Amino acid sequence: MILVLFLMSLLGVAAFAIDYGMWSVNRSQVQSAADAAALAGAAGIPGGWGTATGYASSEYTKNGKPADTYAASQATDLAPNDSVMVNASRSVGTGFAGIFGIHSVTVSASARATIQSFSQVNGLSVMPWGVLQGSYTSGQPYPIYTKDTANANNGAISLPYVNNANCPVPNGASIYSDEIAGTTQVCPVSVGETVDTKPGNNSGPTSQGLNQRITSWETLNQIVQFQADGTAKLLDPNSPQLVLIPVLTSQSGQSVWPDGTSAPMTVVGFAWFVITSCGDPAAPTYCGNSDGKEVNGVFVTLETSATVGTPGAYNPQSNTAYTITLTK
Repeated sequence: MILVLFLMSLLGVAAFAIDYGMWSVNRSQVQSAADAAALAGAAGIPGGWGTATGYASSEYTKNGKPADTYAASQATDLAPNDSVMVNASRSVGTGFAGIFGIHSVTVSASARATIQSFSQVNGLSVMPWGVLQGSYTSGQPYPIYTKDTANANNGAISLPYVNNANCPVPNGASIYSDEIAGTTQVCPVSVGETVDTKPGNNSGPTSQGLNQRITSWETLNQIVQFQADGTAKLLDPNSPQLVLIPVLTSQSGQSVWPDGTSAPMTVVGFAWFVITSCGDPAAPTYCGNSDGKEVNGVFVTLETSATVGTPGAYNPQSNTAYTITLTK
């Protein structure tokens, strides 16, 4: 009798150990599929909730099993509806545990991914130009004016630069040109920071900086590829034509550029911009003959590595740079 009880106990332990390992493997698979689906869904938020759920479903189907059940729902982390929550489950059959009447076990997992804008960028690839909040549309041609800002809605700004342990504001055109070239690094730029406009004729320093920065021009479709949801896929991450531009408002919160005078503006976000040429858009010179009056390009909505800066609450009205992260 004792031997029989011992063998039954041993069989029970073996059943639990083997079946538990199988359940754990399947739960890990479900968790990985849920994580991937949540990340894909959050990346689709800029295109709308329908796009987000479509991305989440497609990604779960790719990584899960046909019999799995899963659902994606809107969630909130730092801003309203900035996250996608995915709940998933799988019925897993048993082996030895069936002897004890346990024929299946349901394993489940959940994941939440959040889309975030940047509250600060580290200064790399940031240009000393500004654009007004709400004045641009991703995917559409856009000129940055650097010569005469009297009637422009964007232009040159004075961004503090790295000078040993200090961040002085530039005085003159030399540092401005070097910031464009990338030979002088811009200090980290933060949302809420005040920067001054740089009125006047900056055409020459602009073209000098760009000529040094860009020695071989690529077309827009060599750098990014636009997707159906309006975002862009980065094809050439090392292109010097891909830059970040601070998005600005006046200090009273209005999208108004000062009328030809230097004035403080407030940074409210950051936008990716692909430089496509400079000079007259109808006859671009690619910065020949010091023609940096207009810097032509296209704003792009782009998923961005979190190493670019400090992520914060998602704000699509002021940002085209976003990052995706698992938050649960």
